[in-house]
Amino acid sequence: MHNVTVLDNGLTVVTSPMPQSRSVGVAILVGTGSCLERDDEAGISHFIEHLLFKGTTRRPTAKDISLEIEGIGGMLNASTSREETIYWAKVTRPHLSTAIDVLFDMTSNSLFDAAEIEKERQVIIEEINMSLDIPQQRAGMLIDSLLWPGQPLGVDIAGTRESVSSISRNGMMDYMARQYRTGRMVVCVAGNVDHDSVCDEIGTHCDCLVQGDVVSSYKTDDRQSDARIGVDLRDGEQEHVCVAMHGVSRTDDRRFAVDMLNVVLGGGMSSRLFTEIRENRGLAYDIHSYAEHFVNAGALVVYAGVDTAKTEECVRAVVGELSKMREPVGDAELSRAKELMKGRLELRLEDTQNTSLWNGVQQLLNGEILTPEEVSRRIDAVTAEEIALVAQELISVERLNLAVVGPLKDDLSTDLLTM
Repeated sequence: MHNVTVLDNGLTVVTSPMPQSRSVGVAILVGTGSCLERDDEAGISHFIEHLLFKGTTRRPTAKDISLEIEGIGGMLNASTSREETIYWAKVTRPHLSTAIDVLFDMTSNSLFDAAEIEKERQVIIEEINMSLDIPQQRAGMLIDSLLWPGQPLGVDIAGTRESVSSISRNGMMDYMARQYRTGRMVVCVAGNVDHDSVCDEIGTHCDCLVQGDVVSSYKTDDRQSDARIGVDLRDGEQEHVCVAMHGVSRTDDRRFAVDMLNVVLGGGMSSRLFTEIRENRGLAYDIHSYAEHFVNAGALVVYAGVDTAKTEECVRAVVGELSKMREPVGDAELSRAKELMKGRLELRLEDTQNTSLWNGVQQLLNGEILTPEEVSRRIDAVTAEEIALVAQELISVERLNLAVVGPLKDDLSTDLLTM
């Protein structure tokens, strides 16, 4: 269950009653992220997210903010993605007011102190360096650039060292005034709470918020007529391989069939990829797949960490398993996938923080919230024929993309991707 109210200032409040819970999850979601940035702002959403933890007019230092939540046994964190930025806290029920107060203080009254900006600029540059040094992360960045070349989805969320170095305080303040508006913000609370009381309390924290909405759109283009390969040569003991294709958006009804396809293909230790690539052939330790759904786009990605001498064999085996997905799966396999998806969802939503984020992201990006029961019904309704049909639409040689990071010794050909 959930309750939704739009306050007079345009801010949306969502509560999820969980009477049995001793904790409450509180989240402020803002409908902006790396895809809503101009080219000269690359990484600014992530930069701002970091700075909101560095001090406010009422809590002047980062320690003042963290102590406020950790001093009551709670947790405080944030994340920036391509389409949303999220600030969240999880505390025990008696401290709900403190969590709400701290999160609104951070998002409304942050200092953006010049010295803190320069220190955090260096921290973020080191974060970018770390991501570039971790082959698994670099493979993910490389596959995104192949799927969406020259598009916002193909750019790293943190930006580049060059773009982060050029972001100014005035630029951040302008960006917040433009993007942090009540019409693009959702506040979610999950736990043993009363909806009307939560709305009343949140209403007392809204004076500093910028009212209004903002047009939020960005360019996406999933047209692809030829397979693409990207390689990042570097020393190492493994090749880190991603094979990917375009998927479907978060509002596309086919997303449930794509998610089911993903579970059968690479979701868990009973999946086809794990069974064939790891158990039967011993080609990889880590092999899995994941589906991504954005507002106007999506992707299906396979990742594997492979011995340098077995890269081509592994890629061919992965492509072979992808090709098999174009035929209907069996009843037992389909049933397993459905139960896995429903079970993982139910387990995740036992947690108040996960529940607040589950509802918040749906409300922010979809404009509606599907209950777990409704999602389960849609999962159960997916047929083997629908999975095969969406696989036939998405999986073809000319739509495949291959990213490899590691000490590759031989040139790779798109012939590897032949089905």
